[in-house]
Amino acid sequence: MQTLDNNVGRIVKFLDDNNLRENTMIVFTSDNGQNVGRNDTLRGKKGFIYESGIRVPTCINWPGKIDAKRTQTGLDLFPTFMDVAGIEYNGVLDGNSITGLFQDEPAPLQTRPLFWHLASCYRNGACSVIRKDNMKLIQFLADGKLELYDLKNDPREEHNLAQSPPEQTQALLKALVDWRTQNDVSLPPVSKVR
Repeated sequence: MQTLDNNVGRIVKFLDDNNLRENTMIVFTSDNGQNVGRNDTLRGKKGFIYESGIRVPTCINWPGKIDAKRTQTGLDLFPTFMDVAGIEYNGVLDGNSITGLFQDEPAPLQTRPLFWHLASCYRNGACSVIRKDNMKLIQFLADGKLELYDLKNDPREEHNLAQSPPEQTQALLKALVDWRTQNDVSLPPVSKVR
């Protein structure tokens, strides 16, 4: 951590010394959740589909352009960089620009579902996941088992709500299957679901 801190300091000093700081956005993020230590707040760790395995820290700093706040950004970084650079992109992107957050607009993530698909059998096995608002549905592909969590009221994912209410579980499952179909997501050989 000290080496990282020292080198970030060197980068910021270079930007300051060359009058580039006000025109430079610095972004730090991680590839996936925590791997060592203890996490009493969230379930799982790196390699798991539970929140401690998929939530990652992301820090964005741009003096005079971004105020400190919390949001979720992972797949929104590329569209944000395109927006900041003034580049029009006509293709399909998974994320949305979050430049509106720089001016305190609502986060685009709040209005769309997020999807994950793990085809490997590492840790918790092959699965697909949808998160819509505060609800998160996990479908384990080897046996079709479902887990549903209310992340607002149960951030540790301790209470599987898949059986109650079944309407919500089935609506999220349909959206998840539709997403896999629309995106031609390959299912692993161990999959018992379609």
